[in-house]
Amino acid sequence: MEPVLGYTALALVGRRMLGLVHPEDRPGVKRSLRAQFEAQVVAGIEARLLHAGGGCIPMRWSMAAGVQGRLYAVGRDRTDEVQSHQMRMRNEMSELRLRMALELHDGILQTLTGATLQIAVARKLVQSDPPAAERVLAELGKSVAAEQQEMRLYVDEVKGESPVWADETLDMSERIAALLDRVGSIWGVATSFDAQLGREIPVETGRTLLRMIQEATVNSARHGAAGTVSVAVAVEGPDITLRVADDGRGFPFVGRYDHDALKERRLGPLSLKYRVEEAGGRLSIESTQQGATLFVRIPLRAGDAA
Repeated sequence: MEPVLGYTALALVGRRMLGLVHPEDRPGVKRSLRAQFEAQVVAGIEARLLHAGGGCIPMRWSMAAGVQGRLYAVGRDRTDEVQSHQMRMRNEMSELRLRMALELHDGILQTLTGATLQIAVARKLVQSDPPAAERVLAELGKSVAAEQQEMRLYVDEVKGESPVWADETLDMSERIAALLDRVGSIWGVATSFDAQLGREIPVETGRTLLRMIQEATVNSARHGAAGTVSVAVAVEGPDITLRVADDGRGFPFVGRYDHDALKERRLGPLSLKYRVEEAGGRLSIESTQQGATLFVRIPLRAGDAA
């Protein structure tokens, strides 16, 4: 009590221990004690205790009833644990905010900008050339619908409700195939898939890989106007490789660029480059007027060198 909370033994004599619990945590502690104490052991009660010098310390308590009505308790300071958890939450929120900004910038904002221009064109044509105005509005409807479809995929991912991950019995190949079926049905693009895995893929690496495949294939359909997309995944030593090829109109550049060149010249999809870098990997792109091919290499396990 003295090194953790700053109270000497003499200062504690005659005090109710519940009085040291933070006022907001007292009702929960009382409920836990009433519910669990019949078993003579109360484990895992978490509460903030008031420090003698001010502030409070998060602690986890285990208690047991002894003879003559005595109560024995062991408490552990959880400050480091709580701070570590808060840091993880802040990092996750920062990542989520960045990803949302990228999704909004690359998707909705661009679509709305284009929609504004299309509406202006349609207003000019509605009197002079109604059929042309109708065609412009039809294209606008397609653009808005396409953006809605992409955001549906993204929202499902953020909420953790994507059916690709719902069935824990699926292996990595089956998850990728399910994702491609979903993208194909939403975007009307034909997909093919080849897997040379030969081993189990770590969960977090698998999730990262699925996000990359989703983004690359949606980009092929949405921005590249591709009719077919082929995906190949393979394990090569300590790494996993991804190849996504399409028959669309390619990127605004022609040629092959490695990761460093893409960064230096600010070419290629920004959010996909971010995902690859976050995973410790490398991205290269080969673009022609007849289609584009993306090559990704990431370590199988987070923290490994690419």
